[in-house]
Parts: sequence; C-alpha cells; structure tokens
Amino acid sequence: MGMIGSLLRNLRPGSRSRQRWTPAEVRELISRGRLREASDAANLLVESTPQRELIAMCLKGEIAFHEHRDADAEAMFRQALEQAPGLADAQYGLSLVLGERGQHELAVLHAQFAVNGGSEPRFSAQLGLCHIRRGSFAMATAALARATRLDPLDKASWNNLGIVARARRDVPAARTAFKRALEIDPQFDSARSNLALLEQDIADHGGVSTPTESDRVSGNPRLDVVHSLYHAEGLARAIDACEELCICEPDEGLFVIELFRLYKEQGDTQTGIDALQAFHSRNPTDMAVVSELGCALVKERELRLAKPFVETALAARPGDVNLLLAMADIREEQDRFAEAGELVDRAYALDPSPNIKGRYIASLVTRYRYQEALDRIDEILEEFPGAADEFLALRVYALTNVGRHDEALPILDKAVADYPHEPIRRFPRATIHLLNERYAEGWDDYALRTLSSVKHLRMLPFPMWSGERLEGKTILLLAEQGLGDQVMFASCLPDLLELGPARTIVEVVDRVAPTIARAFPQCQIIPTRQDNSFDWVRGLGAIDYFAPIGDLPRVFRRSHADFPAHRGYLCAEPARVQHWRNQLERAGQGPYIGLSWRGGIESTRRGLRTLDVERLAPLAERCTATWVCLQYGEVGADLAKANEAGLTLQYWPESIKDLDDFAALITALDLVITVCNTTVHYAGALDRPVWVMAPKVPEWRYGLHSKVLPWYPSSRIFRQTEAENWPSVLEVVSEELARFTQDD
Repeated sequence: MGMIGSLLRNLRPGSRSRQRWTPAEVRELISRGRLREASDAANLLVESTPQRELIAMCLKGEIAFHEHRDADAEAMFRQALEQAPGLADAQYGLSLVLGERGQHELAVLHAQFAVNGGSEPRFSAQLGLCHIRRGSFAMATAALARATRLDPLDKASWNNLGIVARARRDVPAARTAFKRALEIDPQFDSARSNLALLEQDIADHGGVSTPTESDRVSGNPRLDVVHSLYHAEGLARAIDACEELCICEPDEGLFVIELFRLYKEQGDTQTGIDALQAFHSRNPTDMAVVSELGCALVKERELRLAKPFVETALAARPGDVNLLLAMADIREEQDRFAEAGELVDRAYALDPSPNIKGRYIASLVTRYRYQEALDRIDEILEEFPGAADEFLALRVYALTNVGRHDEALPILDKAVADYPHEPIRRFPRATIHLLNERYAEGWDDYALRTLSSVKHLRMLPFPMWSGERLEGKTILLLAEQGLGDQVMFASCLPDLLELGPARTIVEVVDRVAPTIARAFPQCQIIPTRQDNSFDWVRGLGAIDYFAPIGDLPRVFRRSHADFPAHRGYLCAEPARVQHWRNQLERAGQGPYIGLSWRGGIESTRRGLRTLDVERLAPLAERCTATWVCLQYGEVGADLAKANEAGLTLQYWPESIKDLDDFAALITALDLVITVCNTTVHYAGALDRPVWVMAPKVPEWRYGLHSKVLPWYPSSRIFRQTEAENWPSVLEVVSEELARFTQDD
C-alpha cells in the first residue's frame, strides 16, 4: 500500500492501541495458524465487545474448525445460535462446517444470512467460496467482489475471484485477480499456479485482452510516467508514484482522480474514496473531483452520501453522461423511476454507445416499456451477437411481461441446463410456470427464490422442512415477503396441521398477527417485525424443522386440484364486524361496496397495477350503493377527485391502519372491487366476494387464464385484454355490477 493509503487507513475511525484482545485480533492469530494463542486470547476479549461471551464461543468454534475438530466446532456454533439465532458470526461458522462437509446449499444459506446481518469481509469471502463449490459462478463473483472491496488485502478472495473469472472465460479479470493476490503475497503458491494455468489457456486457445483504466492516454506527461510504471513495474509501483505526485501538487485534482482509479483497480476502492474526500475538504470547488467522488459513491451504493456531490456536479456539468446516470441511480433508489428514466434518456441522447444503450434498455424495463426494450436489445445483438448473455435477464423479463412466454421459457431452460447451479435463472422461470398454472414446475423453481433474491433471506440453525413426516414434531414457519403473501400462504396451514405436528409455531408480521392467531388457535403465533434478530426464538424450546412459509405450496399445491374450495380460513372479530355494520348503515343504504385502486410500489410495477380513482366514478352510475374506501396510504387528494367525478367514498382511516379492523370492515361489506394488492388477499381469505381488476400480465399470484383465483374461491378476475387498457376492464365490471345489484 502507498504512503497516502497507509496514512488514511491509520486515520480511519477505530484505530487504537490494543488492550486485551479484539475479535479481529484473535482472528488474525487464527489466520496465522497461531491457534493456541488464539484460544487463550478468545478468553480475554475486551469488555466492550458486543455479545462478548457468544463471540468468544464463535472464535473457539473457528479455532476448532481449523484444528479439524468439526464436530466440536459445530456444537459451539449451534450453542451460540441457541442463545442468539440471528448471530452472524455463528451463522458464518456453521457455514464453514457445512461447506467442509459437502452440504453446499445449506452452507450458502447460512453464509448469505451472515452477509445480510453484517458487513465483515470474511462473510462475503465464505459466501463466494460456497458458491464456487456449488458451481454458481455469477453469484460467487458478486460475493467475492464484495469481499475484496471490504478487504483489499484478502489474497484468498482475490485468488478465488480469479478462479471464477477463469471459469467464466473472463481472461482480463482472471489475470488481474491472480496478479493482485500475488502482489499481496508473492509466495502465494495457489495464485501463482492459477496464473500459470491461465497463461497456458491463453497460449492454447488464445485470449482477449482489454484495457484497464490505467491504459488510457492522459495527455499529462507526469501521469504518463505513472502509466509507464504501471506497465513496467506493476500497480503497486504506479500507486506509489501517483501518491508522490499528490504530495508534490496537493491542489491538482487530476492526480488524485488518477490515484482513486488506481486504488479502485487494486480493489481498495475505499482508500481511493478517502483520498478524494481528503482532497475535496481542501478544494471543494474542483468539479472534476466532486464529480468523480459522487460517481464513486454511487457505484459503492452509498447513495445518500453521493447525492449532494452528484447534485452539485450535475448543476455545473448538465451534459455529463456519468453524472446523469449516477443521479438516475439515486432516483431509482428513491422509488422515483419516472425521473430516473428522464435522466437516462438525456444520457442516451448525448451518448448512444452500446454501454449507455444497455443502461437505457434497463430503464425502459423499469418504466414498463417492454416492447421498446426488446427492440433495442435486438439492435444490440444484431451488432454484438456475443452480448446475448449480458442481456439475458432483461430480455426474459421483458418477454415475460409482454406475455411472450413461449420465447422466454426456452431461453431460461437453456440457461438452467448450461448452469444448473445458478439460481438467478430459476425464479424468472418459476414466474412463467406459475403464471401459466404449471404449479409443480413452478414451485420447484420457486424454492430457490432466497438464493435468487438474497436481500431478505433468513436462516435458522434447524433442519429445513421439505415434506417429511411431522407426527409428534415441532415445526417453525418463518414469515416472508409482504402482508398479502403471508395471508395467501396461510391458506396452507390447515394442510400442514393435518400432518399431526405436536407444535406448529408461525412467525407473522405484527400487523397481520391478530387475524391469523384468531383463525388458527392450534398454532403458536409469534408477531414480529420480520427482522433478522430472532431473539424471540430463544424461548421456544426444541425445534425439529423450520421453513419459510412460502415453501408450503411446494408440498401442498402442486396442481390446480390441490387448491381447496374453502369458505374462508380467516375470521374477523365479531364485535368489530357488528361495529362496522352499524357504521355502514348510518352512512347509507346497501349494498356496501369497498374500492381500492392502487397496488404495490414503483419497483413492484405500481404503474401497471394502479388506475386513476376517477375512472371508478361510472360504477356509481350503474347502481345505487354506499361506496367505501379500502385504499391504503395517503388518499386525501384521491377522495376529492372521486367526489368531484361523482363518486362519494366513505373513509374510516382507523380501519385501514389496523389490519384486524380492516378484516372486520371487509367482512361487513357485500362486495370488494380492487386492483391487485393486499385487499385481494384479505377479502378472499375472509370468503367475501372480491372482484380483481388485473393487468394483462399480472404478478404470478394471479395467473393468466383462470377466471377465479385458485387461492380464493370467492374471487373473480377481470383481466385486461390489452396492456394498460383499463376502460375495457371497467366496462365489464360495470355490466357485472348491474347484474350483481339486481340479483342482490
């Protein structure tokens, strides 16, 4: 590391002289093979160590693992997890043992949970190694890139990153990774052997070399010297030379920008960012540095920190493509996709190169402009046929959402056949199967959803249930996904209870818990905030199995015939139902019809699931009824618009905020008319007539063909025949509403 990098690292928060031992220092002893010293040090952790006794137990487990005492190690990790089921260190340790034992899928899950619960580089390093063992190279790349970003001196992760890059035939990335591992430790035999194998690959089959950021022509003679050193003596020497330039000319922004890029290439992006920030504190008006700093923070997903830098730089440089795209990333994170799209459009107009075109295509997809995205993808692939894999995910997603499943499915089938252990292709395939009501195939792919979208993965140290006998056993079901999903998956609880478990424990997000608890007194319902602490698990006693509740349909709903013709499986509080009946009678004459018109958020296709409330006004012309607002969120403006259009909506905010009261109000209604949202699930689970207005290609839960949601026999689905064509749906709903009121 260069002088400035060393200085910045030493000045980072947390530097101090050692008193007793920190967990990091004990792990350093472990990494050096000084296991006896590490064992003694684990008993002498600094008193301020959070969960000190449990962390000490995990450290001793790691020592046992490195001493090849796997059974002892596992016992220690599981003992720690009994006391703190969400402890990332213990989840990581369990992953070590399971991976060594060959239980790679479980090892991945525990490592991923550790990554979700903590930012330590070793968690990501272990996750990457687990993915390599499974043959899941795309996900291994992401995990190892994170590991090397968090710890640029992790030679093993650099070596593993090179192994993955070589497996993916990315020769430049492989060479960079192996060389970086050897720069850290010139005696690292594994990296040297792997680099030799790579060079042999190139000699045997030919290789493609791509320029790095340091290969560009700077136009500055002093930087040209840095680049010459880079090619002649390596990256570390180039960093030293560039730091000397920064010291000699501390107000020259061009030099610190080059230093950042060199550090980034080395894998130490944070030190490069620190250098940019140090320069900016002295020279806040240097827009080149402000721009570089803002874009760097965006790429590191530090979007809140990036926002002021990007805004300042963009005001000064409104035609800077990189800044436009950086601000688009920030707007997307804020769920402001329309504004993000406008920024991407501006960038693409300025630079229609293939790279920017790829970003433009992604933006089209987020704005539901699927056919345009497909047209642009075809243009790129005509020019660059080898880019098909790069655009596979976007192409499949767009094809799925325009209903061209016969084209999307073979692409996914081939991708899964080529890379059977890559889970990221399985969930899109599950979506297509479930939309087309091929439940067995769909649920089998859906089972890998937690590896396809890992942000919300949650893991416990118990065996995962996949249909085993449950007589006399205790099973714990974990909450997952949204409120409506938990209500929908709860329809499988009666099937589970028929298997005769001694105890059925069901975690439910707290807003839904009272209604679920009333409906299933046989179950022990645990209301939670659905986080990763799992403190509530400690007092539950012995657990034989656990499963995310979304795994139940894979066992109990493998065909259309498996969906029961139930008469509701939730029940509202009778006293509150009577309260709302009284309220409705005071409000007007029946029938009493609830309406909801917004669904989801921007990232879950709200624009396609939502209609303007004024469009519902003609329903009031077809029948005399008392109309009730069931819409969640801020509705003041919508109620005023509806009233102006001739639709007066009764609105009781307390009934929307309290979901148990929401269930009581729905029970008191004669009919619910709604778009695809949580209201569907509540009304259907309560066996109330519910009419669902669905987009042409809805979410997988609603299928494509049935007139009734198989989950809810009391439902009817009114589908768009053309994308975004709500008038045709409302016309049919209006006609059916007239019949409904006549029959009533």
